[in-house]
Amino acid sequence: MSYVRFTQDVLRDPIRSPINDVLDQAESLFRSFHSFPPFGLRRSRCRRTTPGLMVQLGQLKGLIYSSDRGQCGRPRTFVHFLETPATLASNPEGTQLYILGGRYRVTRKGIVG
Repeated sequence: MSYVRFTQDVLRDPIRSPINDVLDQAESLFRSFHSFPPFGLRRSRCRRTTPGLMVQLGQLKGLIYSSDRGQCGRPRTFVHFLETPATLASNPEGTQLYILGGRYRVTRKGIVG
């Protein structure tokens, strides 16, 4: 099932990102990407923030992921090659990956850029 996920930070900082505006924006992007509405909200289990120090691993030139985009409940695998590679990095412990930079957008057509 597909949900809009959020972290506790969204609820804690209503001045920087008013919750209704953020939820409306997230729902709109979800509908555009998946072609159906989200089934609800789920709190994300990941409460990590970007570390101040990261290890650069290389360039991220593509993504492979599964999603039920366009077919509710029927996940498919998507492969995207990034026209402008992003930087792939990790925390110093090597337990969390981060995508930094790049010129891509999430749109109705999928991940573009």
